[in-house]
Amino acid sequence: MRHRRTAAAFASLAVGLGSVTAFATIGGPGPVPSTGATPTLVTEKVRISAYPVYDARGRKVGTANWRISPAGGNCCETYVAATPTGRIVEAGGTYPWYTDDEGKHWYEVKFSVPDQNDNGPTVAGGEGAAVVGPGGNIYGVTWDAYSGDHLQAYRYTAQTRTWAVSEVVMKTPFYDRPWLTYVKGPFVLNGTSTPQILDSTGGGITKDVDTLSPDGQDYSTPSYVANDEKGSSTVNFRIPVVRNPAADWWQPHPGTGTIPLNAGGVLRTINTDDVTGSNACGIARLDPATSKWQCVNLAGHLQGVVRQDSRGYLTEVYPSLGDTALTLATSRDGGVHWSSTTLTPPPGTGMKLETHDLFNVIANGALKQAVVTARWDDSAKHGHDIVFRVDTSKPKPALMRTYAIGKGDLDTGNDVTSVTQGRFDYETIALLPNGKIAVTFDDSSCLQPSTRDPNHDSPEVAILV
Repeated sequence: MRHRRTAAAFASLAVGLGSVTAFATIGGPGPVPSTGATPTLVTEKVRISAYPVYDARGRKVGTANWRISPAGGNCCETYVAATPTGRIVEAGGTYPWYTDDEGKHWYEVKFSVPDQNDNGPTVAGGEGAAVVGPGGNIYGVTWDAYSGDHLQAYRYTAQTRTWAVSEVVMKTPFYDRPWLTYVKGPFVLNGTSTPQILDSTGGGITKDVDTLSPDGQDYSTPSYVANDEKGSSTVNFRIPVVRNPAADWWQPHPGTGTIPLNAGGVLRTINTDDVTGSNACGIARLDPATSKWQCVNLAGHLQGVVRQDSRGYLTEVYPSLGDTALTLATSRDGGVHWSSTTLTPPPGTGMKLETHDLFNVIANGALKQAVVTARWDDSAKHGHDIVFRVDTSKPKPALMRTYAIGKGDLDTGNDVTSVTQGRFDYETIALLPNGKIAVTFDDSSCLQPSTRDPNHDSPEVAILV
C-alpha cells in the first residue's frame, strides 16, 4: 500500500533511525534459519474474456482473448513476473503463486506465518514482491501487515525445484509495501565476496533504509541509502552495453527506483531523503567494493522508468503531453543517445493517466520488444487498463499493437486515503518467452468477496491467450 507521510512521523523516525547502528538493533540479532515450503494446486476460478485490439494507427482491428483469475494478491495489489521457462509468478499478497500453463492452473506456495485475519478475506492480507534471478531462480519478500508486522523472505532454486523461507528480523517498523531488486555482482558485503545482492526496501514512513542479502534469505545488512550518498565521493560512470540473457527477467518494479545492469551493479534514480527531503545526487550506484551507495556523474541522460534488456540496450518510459500520453525511448549506447515514440490511449477517448506514475514497462531483448501497461481515467474517472506492445528491433522504437483489458468501469483509488473506493495501487506486467503477456487490471468483474464486504473488488491477473 502507498501511504502519505507526515512531518511528525518524519521527526520520530529521525530520532529512532539517527544512524545505521541504531537501525541495526531493531528486530533482533540475526536471521532465523530457513525452512521449506510446498506448492499446492489451488482450485481457482478462471474465465476467458475478449477485449479490443488496435493497430499502430489506433484503428480497431479485432479482439484478443485473455485468461483471467484472482490468482493471489490482496485487497489492492497484484504483482506478476515471468521466468525464462514461461512460469508466471504472482507475488502481491501474503504468499507467492505461480502457473506453468499460462493461467489454466495455479499453485500457492504456503508457508508458516502468523494468522493474518484469515490472510486476506477479512482485512486485506499481506503485501509482497518478487524478482527473477539467473536460471529461473525466484526471490521474494512478504510483509505480514496486520498481525505482528513480520517480514519473511523466500527463494525458489530452479535447479533443485525447492523453496526456502526465512524470517527477516532486521527491518524498519511497519514495513508497508516492500520492493525487491536483484543485482549481479560480484560485491563485497560485510567483508565477504558475493556473486549477487538482493536489495529489499519497504516502510510506511521512509523507504530510505534498505536491507541487503547475499542469498535472498539473510537480510541482516542495513543500508541507509541517503546517508551513504551524502558521505560519498562522486565518480564518473557510463552504463556498459553488454549482453546478458538474465536481464530480460530480473527487471524490478518501478517503485524500487533501481536499474540492475547487465555487466553487474545497479543504479538508483530515487534519491530524495524521505526524512529530510534533501537530495545528495540525481543518480547513485552501489559500490561493488563496499556495498555502499555513491553518487555518479552519468555519461548520458535517464528519465522515467528505465530497463536494460539482454542486448544491453536501454528502454525508458515517462509521462508526456500533460499525462495524456507516454513516451517510450530506446538507447543503444548506454543512454547517451535516444530515439522515441509516443504511446496514447485509443483515439477519441480523451483519457489521462490515473496518476502520474501508474504505469510499468518490461523490455525483452530476445524478443526485441517492450510491453507497457498504464491505467488511464476517462471523464467519469473510470480507470482503463491499456497495454502497448512496441517493436525495439530497430534504433527507433515502433508501436505494434494496443490492447484494452477490462471493462473500464471502475473509479479506483491508489492508496489508503481511498476509504470509499476500490483500490488499484500499481501496475505490473510480464512478457513471456513466447510473446504472451500477463498483466494486472481491475474492473467490476474482478469480484473477490470478503467476510466484511461481499461486493469487494480487487485487481486480477489477465494472460493473453
